[in-house]
Amino acid sequence: MVSTWKFNVIFALFGCIVAFFSSLLQNSVSTSIIRALIAFVIFFVFAFIIRWMMAFIQKDVSTQNMSFTSSDEIEVEQMIENLNEEEQQKVAEYIRQLLSQEEK
Repeated sequence: MVSTWKFNVIFALFGCIVAFFSSLLQNSVSTSIIRALIAFVIFFVFAFIIRWMMAFIQKDVSTQNMSFTSSDEIEVEQMIENLNEEEQQKVAEYIRQLLSQEEK
C-alpha cells in the first residue's frame, strides 16, 4: 500500500481528522475546517515524500545486490579457472557439505 497514491490520501485524511477535532475544541467550525484542509495538504505532501524515500531506498538495495551477484560470479569463475581437477573436486565437496548443513 505504500507504493500507491491511496496511501497519501489515507495518511492525509488521518491528519485532517486529527487537526479538525483538535482545533474544534478551541476554534469555530469554519476555522477548524480551514485548518483541517491545510493539514490535509501538508500530510499529503509528507506522505508523498515518505513514498519517494521508500522507493529510493528499495531501488538502492536492489541495485547493490545485483552488482554483488555479478562480481561474485566473476570472482568464482576466475578462482575455478586457476584450480586443477583435484582442487575443483575438493571445493565442490566442501560446498556440498555447507549446503547440507544449511538444510538442517
